[in-house]
Amino acid sequence: MNCLDFRRRLLGDPFDRDTALHAHEAACPACAGFARELRADEIRLRALLRDVAPPAGMAERIQLAARYEQRAERRRGWWYAVAASVLLAVGASMVSLWTASLERGEQTLAQSVLNHIQDESRHLREARPIPRARVKFVFERFGAELAGDIGPVNFAAECLMRHKTGVHLVMPGKMGPVTAFFMPGEMTDGVLPVRSERFDGRIVPTSWGSIAVVGENGEPLDGIGERLASAVRWPENGGAVASQSDLVLRRFVGGIDGAAHQQDG
Repeated sequence: MNCLDFRRRLLGDPFDRDTALHAHEAACPACAGFARELRADEIRLRALLRDVAPPAGMAERIQLAARYEQRAERRRGWWYAVAASVLLAVGASMVSLWTASLERGEQTLAQSVLNHIQDESRHLREARPIPRARVKFVFERFGAELAGDIGPVNFAAECLMRHKTGVHLVMPGKMGPVTAFFMPGEMTDGVLPVRSERFDGRIVPTSWGSIAVVGENGEPLDGIGERLASAVRWPENGGAVASQSDLVLRRFVGGIDGAAHQQDG
């Protein structure tokens, strides 16, 4: 064994009991001195490590940190669960709204009119006329304008029919409230009847779409659709109507905003 191999082996284990190492150490004074110094340093190092004591309270601090980490992990798990529940609720609401809109798009125009009246039946109970400015504002959202007197109106708003938005009016009639829908883009070849056990009406074609006029059974409706068509100047391109998906999203976001306002209040 040469000196290089001896020192390399000794650095790995200063107390190696290999006979070849001891034989070289006994025959080489330089390596023997190296071995003594290396073993002395090893002994001092081990003594220092044995005398090291942890700071006071170190064990308690470690336990406290572990408890804090466990609580933080539980809180994170709770927030993840809440976030997942919110996302699930949002997704379910969007799917429900979208499915309802698709189903509405597959209905016949007359059935869509009747369903919309049923869905919005609370507006039939509006008993007081609204300001003309409100009616004008609703039509202006579509680029339309009132060119004549359409008579008293108890309710006016934008609404979604099958594929596009239009104007929903409720006006007083002789037998009860009369509902009128201005439906841009809903083209018909002629006058279409609208009938149910309670309601009777018709859909009148126009150059930009159609107008539905529906009242209680027995309500005289002759000429009302034509009068409304001549009283409202509607843009020939159908007006700036929102798409079906845009209105679904707008209603959904509006519902979230309303809920948020209620929570803030």
